[in-house]
Amino acid sequence: MRRLLILFAALLLLMMGYKDKIDIEDISLSLLVGIDLDEENNLVFSSSSPVFSKEAREKEEVYTTQAITLRKSRDKDDKTVMALTTGGKTQILLIGKRAMQQKGWFKMLEPYLRDPKNTLNVRIVMVDGFSYEVLQYAPKDKPRLPLYLFKLLETAAKRNITVSATLQDLRRATFEKGMTATVSEMRKDGKVFVIGSALLDEEGKYKLSIGEEENRLLRILQQQTKGEFQFTYKAADRPKGEIFPANAYSFSTEDISVKTKTNYADNKFKFDIHVKIRVVLAELMFPIDVRNEEKKLTREIEQQFEKKFDKFIDKVQQAKIDPIGLGLYARAFEYEHWKPVQKRWGEELAKADVNVKVKVEIAAMGTRK
Repeated sequence: MRRLLILFAALLLLMMGYKDKIDIEDISLSLLVGIDLDEENNLVFSSSSPVFSKEAREKEEVYTTQAITLRKSRDKDDKTVMALTTGGKTQILLIGKRAMQQKGWFKMLEPYLRDPKNTLNVRIVMVDGFSYEVLQYAPKDKPRLPLYLFKLLETAAKRNITVSATLQDLRRATFEKGMTATVSEMRKDGKVFVIGSALLDEEGKYKLSIGEEENRLLRILQQQTKGEFQFTYKAADRPKGEIFPANAYSFSTEDISVKTKTNYADNKFKFDIHVKIRVVLAELMFPIDVRNEEKKLTREIEQQFEKKFDKFIDKVQQAKIDPIGLGLYARAFEYEHWKPVQKRWGEELAKADVNVKVKVEIAAMGTRK
C-alpha cells in the first residue's frame, strides 16, 4: 500500500511538471539586460535574447525601450517579441555609468531581488558609456554576445583584471557598513574591452575606476588571491632605452599571504598590512646576475610594491570609500571605537594610518641566468 502511495505521488508530481512546461521556442530568455539613463534623464532598458526559430536569419534579438521600471519595460517588449520574456536566465546586468552615478539606481534591480524566479547570480557590470550600445555589438568573429561577454568577464577575472561581482555580492556590500562595493567595468570602443573595476561609495553610487594593476593590488589587500597575478615594473636605477624598454621586468606570483593588524590610538584607526609574495621572473630586459644580486632585485620589487600600495590606498582614502574592507577589521578588533563612526566609516578611514609592508621572495628566475 505504501509503495502504491509513493508511486501515485510521483506520477502526480510528473503530471504537475508537465502541466507547467513551456517549449523553449515560446520563451524569450533575456540573457543580457541593460539599464541606462539618457541625457534627458529618461530610463532606458535593453535586453538581448537568443532566437531558437530555424527560419530566423538573425539568431539574436535586441530590444531597447524607455520605461519607468524594469518590469514595465517587459510590457513594451512583449508587444513585439513573439515569445514570453523571462529574466530567470539572465547572465549579465549592464548598468550605464550615467545611471550608476545617481543615488538610488539599485532600486531598478528590484525584480531580481523580489521575484524568486529571477537569478541572484547575475553578473553586475558598469559600462563606461551606454549599455545599450554594448548590447547592439554584433561581432562576426565571436560567438553569441551573451556567451562572449560572459567568457570575456570570466577570463578577465581569472587574470585579476577585474572583480567577479554578482547581484548577491552587490546586495551584501550595500548593506555592509564595513566595506564598499566593487563591480566590473567595461567599455565599447569599436570592440568591447574589460577595463578594470568600478568602485562604489557607501550609497552604492559610482565613485572612481581602477585599471588592471590597481585591481590586482585591491584583490591582494582583500585577500582574494585566487587566479593569476602578473606585474611589469621599471627599474628605477636603469636607463630607459631609446626604443625598446631597457629597464622593464615582469614577474608572476606563486603564493601570496596577507595579515592585517588593527589598532586605535590618537583618535584614529591604524592598520598594518603585511604582504608576503613569492615571485617567478618572466621577463628581465636588463643584464643582472640574479644569483649574486638577488637581494638588490628583491628590495627593488618590494619598494615598487609598497609605493604602488601607498598610492592606491591614498586614492581610496581621498574618495572616502573602503573597497578593501578595513572596516570589517575595525569592527572585529576595535568595536568600541568602530560603533560610533560606523555610519560615516568612509570619512573615518580617510583619517586612518594605513601602512603596507611587502616581503618578496624570488622563487624562480626562469631558464636563463
